Amino acid sequence: MTQQKILITGNLGYIGLGLLEEAKKQNLDFFGIDKEPQTGSTVASFNLVDDQKTLATIKDFKPDILIHAGTHSALIYKDNLYDPFLEDFESLNNIIKTLADFPECRLIYYSSSYVYSGLPLDSSANEESALKPYHNFGVAKSFFEQFILRNHKNSVVFRLCSVFGSGEAKHPNTILQFVKECLEKGQINIWGEGLRRLQYVYHKDVVNYTFQSFDLDPGIYNLGGDEYVTVAEAGRLIADFCKVKVEFLKDKTEGETLPFLENNKIKVATGKNLFTPFEIALAEYLKTIK
Repeated sequence: MTQQKILITGNLGYIGLGLLEEAKKQNLDFFGIDKEPQTGSTVASFNLVDDQKTLATIKDFKPDILIHAGTHSALIYKDNLYDPFLEDFESLNNIIKTLADFPECRLIYYSSSYVYSGLPLDSSANEESALKPYHNFGVAKSFFEQFILRNHKNSVVFRLCSVFGSGEAKHPNTILQFVKECLEKGQINIWGEGLRRLQYVYHKDVVNYTFQSFDLDPGIYNLGGDEYVTVAEAGRLIADFCKVKVEFLKDKTEGETLPFLENNKIKVATGKNLFTPFEIALAEYLKTIK
């Protein structure tokens, strides 16, 4: 793997920064692109919608692996499909067009469990499940998945659930929000009765599976952790660790629950179960905060 050249988009983002740090740790030949300001010989700052810069940078670096982590989050898509979709599509289209000259380059893309929004909750979802997403983010991601797989055959798509762990997320999920409340308010506020279920995946596990995917068969892989945890359960674990109280806001409407993702395909393909048990991952993460 030391011979391979890795290009990471969104390298200052929540997942992208973890990928960049792992590339450094493994002493790999890497290059990062982010639209936020950064300087250095192994990074560049520009928006991927700039087709000329995208084309020139990729062609100059000649990556063997391109990990595309420079996309908008679910929160940005929540009430606005048009603007984030247009930017994400133009960026992805520029990457795909450039990779036409690099058909052997492995493209890795992060999709979302929101593609499963609209499916019944009484059964789990796998990579073969017929999709009918109603959430804007799920609609966009399901389109991008097919756009990639139909136009660059050497691609791996990861459907991620709620990622938590080290690093600074611009749009925190429930875990990160609870931690923030502990630090700032000395208590955790849980909407409703906290019955919403979430499937969390540890940030470290996402990075580890990504670096195991360079030689996987092309296709879609769920990456969602092995447990289905209620918001109340997660909140109480964090509250106990931080020694703060929990307040249930019964007048607040709970967020949506998505179907449980099956992870068998990625485990079989890699021959490894790299998912850290939720309580162990949470404790490890909280210790870094303390």
